[in-house]
Amino acid sequence: MSFRHFLSAIVAAAAFAWCGNASAATATGTFSVGITLNSNCLVNTTATNVAFTYYSFTGAASSGSAAATSNSSFTLQCTNTLAVSSIALDGTASAGVYSYTDSATNLTYTLQLGATPASDGTAKTVSITGSMAAGQAGICATTTCSNGSSTNKTRTITVTF
Repeated sequence: MSFRHFLSAIVAAAAFAWCGNASAATATGTFSVGITLNSNCLVNTTATNVAFTYYSFTGAASSGSAAATSNSSFTLQCTNTLAVSSIALDGTASAGVYSYTDSATNLTYTLQLGATPASDGTAKTVSITGSMAAGQAGICATTTCSNGSSTNKTRTITVTF
């Protein structure tokens, strides 16, 4: 290496070292993050079918007079602290009890919903209690009938919030 190249290398190294000691300037600013939350309720787990086994006139068993019963439930999940004003079934309730008459079997039954749970952002179970009073004849031309052809066997759950 020649003295001239050596001297150029030293000058370049000195310039680099001098620039490395310079402090960098900074500037800062702020901004906001805007969030719009659209509250919601979801029926997370749909209710299992309410399934009655009924004996004409006697109800739950082939003798006696006990009401036939069947229970179900579903899960409801709502935004934390969202006020749920009501959970209802289709039809008209009297004191929280909904009455229906099946179109295929002509048997009357009632359904009642459990309490409306508090909204804390987690899934809550809501019960459905079904009852079919003893003493009904029903309609059936064979020894066993189902309501498979019933035009009104589907119920709707409505959550108002």
